[in-house]
Amino acid sequence: MKQKTPYHKLCELSKERHAWKTVADLLHWDQEIYMPEKGATFRAYQNALIAVKLHQCEISPQFKRLLSQVINLTTGDVLDSSLSSEEQKALLLWRKDYLHQKKIPSSFISEFTTLTLNAVSVWIEARNQNSFALFEPYLEKIVRLSQEKCKHLSYQDHPYDALLEEYEPGCTVAKLTPLFNALKENLCALLKQIQAAPSVDSAFLQRECDPDLQFAWGKKLLSIIGFDPAASRLDHAHHPSCSGFYPSDIRMTTRIDKNNFISNIYSVLHEGGHGLYARGLPLAHYGTPLGEQASMSIDESQSRLWETRIGRSYAFWEYALPLLQEALPPLQGLSLSAFYQGINHVTPSFIRVEADEVTYCLHIILRFEIERDLISGALLVKDVPRVWREKMEELLGISPPSDTLGALQDIHWSLGYFGYFPTYALGNLYASQMFNSFLETNPEWSKQLSQGNFSLLHTWLEKHIYQYGRQFSPDELIFNISKNPLSEAAFTGYLTKKYQAIYAF
Repeated sequence: MKQKTPYHKLCELSKERHAWKTVADLLHWDQEIYMPEKGATFRAYQNALIAVKLHQCEISPQFKRLLSQVINLTTGDVLDSSLSSEEQKALLLWRKDYLHQKKIPSSFISEFTTLTLNAVSVWIEARNQNSFALFEPYLEKIVRLSQEKCKHLSYQDHPYDALLEEYEPGCTVAKLTPLFNALKENLCALLKQIQAAPSVDSAFLQRECDPDLQFAWGKKLLSIIGFDPAASRLDHAHHPSCSGFYPSDIRMTTRIDKNNFISNIYSVLHEGGHGLYARGLPLAHYGTPLGEQASMSIDESQSRLWETRIGRSYAFWEYALPLLQEALPPLQGLSLSAFYQGINHVTPSFIRVEADEVTYCLHIILRFEIERDLISGALLVKDVPRVWREKMEELLGISPPSDTLGALQDIHWSLGYFGYFPTYALGNLYASQMFNSFLETNPEWSKQLSQGNFSLLHTWLEKHIYQYGRQFSPDELIFNISKNPLSEAAFTGYLTKKYQAIYAF
């Protein structure tokens, strides 16, 4: 039998670590879907055990010994010249991940995981009771531990940079601030133009549609965009999500509102975009860095691409509207033109996940600015609801009447996901540059879309994004695709052209 090389042994250990991660993800999924309410305390204990186990896998002496045989941990020099360029890239990523995880004590991992798992249940209750005060002590602890985490990880300029790096390699406050300021200025200007124009009729969006029929349509929609029901599933949850445990096991959730049918549609398309990316990552590298998404922003670009560039397009509904009207009888009689204009109406709203294309990123910028200031200590947790209302008034011209519609609406802080929110806005920017490049080589795409044919898009995404995993950084990937660095220009250009046509200004 041929002796296994250190590289192949690293692959085996990496796959074992990834398997533990999917177990942790599965427990999170179960908590959202099936776990009884009183199971939260024991679930927090289970997750803390697995989080520590996962961390130990990532920094085990065996992993370090094998990694040291093929790459210099101090300099990053690859020591085995026989490895392919892809394998050498995997080594560099393993080294980066190892050095990152080595900075965090296992005791911290256990404490943080236990806290956040308990905090999720408290957040749900606080949201139901419209009581930020109920969640406040948990958020204070999460912020304090997040600040401690920044110290463990180290940073050069801003403590928030350490948390951004976990989700978006190379992302910093210094880079985000001018990008988001330009985005904010352009979006606020476009919003004012739209608000000055005659409104479009969107009253049909509030027509009551049976929740069971909506859920069935959600499953149908996943099938339409390419999911195999035997390798995926859709469930109900407080917060829509996607868990890609394996290419043949993709779990998605949606939220149903009987008086807002479009919310379910966009949730399904959004989470479906995540799922298609997870399904498309190279199986040959499963469990290694090359089998992981490039970053959370690139992952988010896939969900926003399907939710907005597909789900809000005229061509898609040429194909899908008759199917939707058959599935949801209250929508029968609507013309395609009226439907398209109505689903693309622009109105500042309180809830991020239900925001239109123009105002969505303003919700993210609000959260980015609050997170940044919480982590730096410039903002206290007790002041978050007030600052939230002030920023929403400044950016959107509205003020939430309750904390449930304001600072309590998202699950992310209860999970400890500080640094995550900016990836949603970045995902929109990446998606626009990607889609523009796709259109350059596929000018007849809208005709294919109007016939329900997604093969061109699936093939393009596989060729330019899926197959590479983490082989390229986000900056490298977007430059390879578009021949330009990331900017807000493609996104705001797309929005301006589209909404000038819809609102006739």
